[in-house]
Amino acid sequence: MKKVLIGGAVAAAVAAGLYYSNQGAGGGASMAELDYVPADTVFFASQLKPFPYKQYAQLLPADMMSSGTDEELTQAIERAKAQGNVNAVFFFELLNQYESSVRDGSYTQTWGIGNDLRYLGYAIGLMPVMRAELEQPQNFINTLKKAADNAGVSYADESLNSQSYTRFTLALDDSSSVAIIAAIKDNWLTVTLDSEFNNQDDLALALATEKAQTSLNSSNRVNDYINKYQWDGSSISYVNFEALASAAVADKPSRLSSMLDAILTKMGQAQAMQALRTPGCKADIPAIAAKWPAIVSGTSNVKVSDSSADFDADIVIESTDKDILGALQTVRGFVPSHVTNKDDGLFSVGYGIDVGKLAPLANTVWSAFTQAEFTCEPLMMAQQQAKQSNPMAMAMATGMAAGVKGISISVQNVVMDFSGYTPQVSDIDALVTLSADDPTTLINTAKGLVPQLAQIEIPSDGTPISMNEIMPVPASGNVDAQLAINGQHITVYNGEKSTALAADMSSQAMDANGVLGMSLQFAPMMDIVLEAAASTGEELPPEIHSLAKQNMKLSLTTDITDNGIEMKSETNISKSK
Repeated sequence: MKKVLIGGAVAAAVAAGLYYSNQGAGGGASMAELDYVPADTVFFASQLKPFPYKQYAQLLPADMMSSGTDEELTQAIERAKAQGNVNAVFFFELLNQYESSVRDGSYTQTWGIGNDLRYLGYAIGLMPVMRAELEQPQNFINTLKKAADNAGVSYADESLNSQSYTRFTLALDDSSSVAIIAAIKDNWLTVTLDSEFNNQDDLALALATEKAQTSLNSSNRVNDYINKYQWDGSSISYVNFEALASAAVADKPSRLSSMLDAILTKMGQAQAMQALRTPGCKADIPAIAAKWPAIVSGTSNVKVSDSSADFDADIVIESTDKDILGALQTVRGFVPSHVTNKDDGLFSVGYGIDVGKLAPLANTVWSAFTQAEFTCEPLMMAQQQAKQSNPMAMAMATGMAAGVKGISISVQNVVMDFSGYTPQVSDIDALVTLSADDPTTLINTAKGLVPQLAQIEIPSDGTPISMNEIMPVPASGNVDAQLAINGQHITVYNGEKSTALAADMSSQAMDANGVLGMSLQFAPMMDIVLEAAASTGEELPPEIHSLAKQNMKLSLTTDITDNGIEMKSETNISKSK
């Protein structure tokens, strides 16, 4: 079963391309299929311009799936059959066919996927809908039927509003069931779930036989996001917190609230939401959601070739709460430029934070919540609990670190010695930085807390001293870490590359440029994992070895802007080793 789970994780790596294709490449967001998407969908994911999925898949390791995974899946299927778990057999059969298609490239024969792919994912109330434009969509339904035949799941061809579809019925217990519905319209495959909690009108909308009364096209929400964030116009994804809040308090009729109530009634919890459906909560909770309306994602650049793929993607936690955003912006700190350089080094992470502003931030957030004029009882209870805490305690905790603006660590290379009982670092090229308004004062403060530092003088001109003179580092080989003050940055480093990076810190102005930065090269990190496993004699599954062949580089930054909390990523995937 362990390999089945790993196989699923590897399959997720293949699907990662779809996540980024989800944000796509190209311009324009107008699309007739958006007429069938309700404007109040609680989530939306899309690929509105064709994404070369087959070309992207060729960049992945050829042996990503192994016969070992097939064996584990076969065993899992047999166990499920022995237990009489028909539904589990059905899904294991689908997973088996998916892994086979990844391994041999039979995407078209198995799933109908051609060279290019467009898709939409959304909800009609709580009813999930997945629609994809396929080269041969009937192949997808045939694959479902094959899995159903092997599992003993019943299916039947039906129609609604002259639209034919196939219903695969999954029994949940003696009295209830849910059906997977699969249909084809103009080369668009639709897959959705039909249950007692939705009605025929919902199914008709899901099958694209009727347009939404208020559609995503008519709301212009997609184009508004793309224009607001200057994305490439191919696609966007989002989670709609305002729709969730509205359904929770039932401040207006909606499919989401109706289906939620039906499910709770079925569970014997019909009154579960009543505490949130008072007049006070119907005013307060949507008002809070309006200040944090959605999480949105999109891309500004996507390029896929036979040798590599580049994805530049953004995720934004949107906010219109200017007071809170203003307070969050004051704690932005400094992240060194090398931290986000994905083309060099193994791993880097940096936190930009103005420690001296943490206490004022905590006080601002605390005051905003405790002084808000709520009439919703659950919020009023939480407010009373919050009033019993004192955010000023943070001022005492952060006082000695006032002036600190950021900290980072970057590992350019590491050589491990696994010959002994415990692994040892025989050589490392790494840099740790601490950025502050006055590094010398900070070090003098530390001297009062760490006796070993009391007699140490660190030149302010960048001249380093050996850390081994202060406190021996428990490492062997070529590790002689150096401590220096480079401009406004305290640096501790070892190795040729890190020595150069430390010297470069002197020229970097300590401007507030974000709250988080990181970068990672996947393949070299996996090589260390494989070496460690080999030294202990542990056998890793073939899938892990395949993942180690994946050349992937990633950089990520997080910042606070006037739009909310913004995360930007750059990912490069090149043809596997």
